[in-house]
Amino acid sequence: MTTGRQLAMVINLDKCIGCQTCTVSCKTHWTADKEGAENIYYMWCETKPGLGWPKDWMNMGDQQPRWLEDYGGTWQFNWEEVYNSPARSTYLHATAKETGKPVEWGPVWEDDKGGGEWPNGYYFYMPRMCNQCTDAPCIKACAEHCQDVSISPPVMSKRAADGTLTIDKDSCDSCGMCVGACPYKIPMRNQASGSYEACNFCAERTDRGYAPVCAKSCPARAMYFGWLDDKESWVHKLVEEYKVALPLRPDYGTKPNVYYIPPFIRPKRFGEGNQPLEETDIPVELLREYFGPGVNKALATLREHREMATRGEHSELAEMLIIYRWADAFKPFEVVAPREVPVAPPATRKA
Repeated sequence: MTTGRQLAMVINLDKCIGCQTCTVSCKTHWTADKEGAENIYYMWCETKPGLGWPKDWMNMGDQQPRWLEDYGGTWQFNWEEVYNSPARSTYLHATAKETGKPVEWGPVWEDDKGGGEWPNGYYFYMPRMCNQCTDAPCIKACAEHCQDVSISPPVMSKRAADGTLTIDKDSCDSCGMCVGACPYKIPMRNQASGSYEACNFCAERTDRGYAPVCAKSCPARAMYFGWLDDKESWVHKLVEEYKVALPLRPDYGTKPNVYYIPPFIRPKRFGEGNQPLEETDIPVELLREYFGPGVNKALATLREHREMATRGEHSELAEMLIIYRWADAFKPFEVVAPREVPVAPPATRKA
């Protein structure tokens, strides 16, 4: 799985507002009209701490998620009943298409739930997607299975040009070995074709020099995208130079190429008599569980540069976190593809 270069993404969790714009933009761009992909998401946003989606993915090991129990099945809604009923007599609710019963889990099941107890409740948002791992266990498992059943070349691979995941859907035999091996439980099965699908960093866009649709759609400017070895890219600086962007669950050993800046601009915890303490609301032990032992140094660096900016001193890191110019977060990639440029209003069009 050695590649020439590697594209990477950084997500600033302090700026993520849980709006799901990345989820919706990705869905409408890639899978909204695809048969069997009603509940397939290449990206979604979870509230942490929580079990996540699929349900309790961090503790699944090599287990394959179950479509109904862990994903929630295919949701369907009583649209016609609501539309044809008197006002306030019937409300919208979801049932699983497979059983007709109320759904019991889903991608936003724990939205804003969080952890802790009053007055020290806390939560933060975490967008999730394929991590484009350097040592991707999904690709290894797929290659071994393909060799056993004489599928050549293997269904899953990493592109040598940019290190992104590719899946030959026409050759996939629905074995599910990829999602079983993936500790993040990312690949999802198309319920019509049986093939597995996952994010590929919008390869169709990046091949033409444009940033992924999720990153360019984020209203909070929480996402960065670029080449990991490009010393001028903000991705490289955040990951390699300042070391404030960390991989999710580095203990899995997969070397992810999606990185997270841990939340550090937080309210203080309250102690006895509801007096504010020095520590912030999110326990640092929880952040270490997600982002590994490097989180302490990352938080210290973030605080140091925030204090520099507060004193009026120049801080490149603080400016990168703010993102004064949106397009700077994606260099050398452009933001808007030609087909997305709005047409001129009718009054100004030429005949």
